[in-house]
Amino acid sequence: MDYTHDITTIKDLLDKASDVLLVTHEHPTFDSMGSTLALYLGLTGLGKKVTVACPDPMTVELSGFVGANKIVNTLGRKNFIISLDYVDGSIEKVSYNIEGNKFNLVIEPRPGFDNFSQDKVHYSYAGSSASLIITVDTIHLGGLKKLYDEDKDLYAKKPIVNIDRHPNNAHYGSTNMVNPDASSTAEVVMPLLNGLGIALTEDIATNLFNALLGATNSFQNPNVTSEAYEAAAALVRAGAKRFAKPVVGQEEAPSGSGESVASEPAKVETTIPATPAVTPAPVNPQPTSTTTQPSALPPSPSPKKQVAPPDWLKPKIFKSTNIA
Repeated sequence: MDYTHDITTIKDLLDKASDVLLVTHEHPTFDSMGSTLALYLGLTGLGKKVTVACPDPMTVELSGFVGANKIVNTLGRKNFIISLDYVDGSIEKVSYNIEGNKFNLVIEPRPGFDNFSQDKVHYSYAGSSASLIITVDTIHLGGLKKLYDEDKDLYAKKPIVNIDRHPNNAHYGSTNMVNPDASSTAEVVMPLLNGLGIALTEDIATNLFNALLGATNSFQNPNVTSEAYEAAAALVRAGAKRFAKPVVGQEEAPSGSGESVASEPAKVETTIPATPAVTPAPVNPQPTSTTTQPSALPPSPSPKKQVAPPDWLKPKIFKSTNIA
């Protein structure tokens, strides 16, 4: 897919942006986290001030991504808003004054209208300082949950770059870099980083590689394309490390370490059952009979030692029976 136009537009937006808000959807996945944090590392490398956010906290399995500790779950509430229940034309004048350490907002009602009262005053916070919003792996803005619900005006007023690969993406951005044919969003982020002149560092490559593995179920999903394999090869060449996974006989290594920690072999205690006591068979009482002691159990036969055939180590040639 040709992303030339999208990348040019995004580059122009970034050049004008002082602060960037980078967000992804609720219930984070390997693809959403790896792709978002790879882009976070790349943009901070360009000197941009970036806030990276997800409405849900990180799970343990996702903690290995580089930059996971930078993710916030709520946006900074920059502006304190005082709201009044208002009737059109009811305000004559609004002014303020400062007395000592007090800021006084003075609202003068217009004659003929009721005076304002405390029960008509409401307080709230809003206004992230971001001048550009980039959403990653997010089908629609509702997937951002509280990050969107608590400051919808921000998303309405600021340009949004929508980066995704889902076929049902709502194309809600002013720029939509969406490729429904991609196996992962990581494959969409990679050409963007390249177009912005951001090199694949080991950390960026590691984030993208594990995002790709998660999205494709380690390349087992039926929608895996040749581009996915090509992307994986490029990431490995850049130094990508695969997150460690627990295997049989080993304990799980810290996520993201790329190593497995061998566990000690389990100790197995074997209990040998005692030989059961032999109860003499009942004997019909006869005047002339005597009670006999039971004989000892016969010893168990020792297993026969198996001897390998003499030609065991010699090379053998096997011939198919259907060849004349």
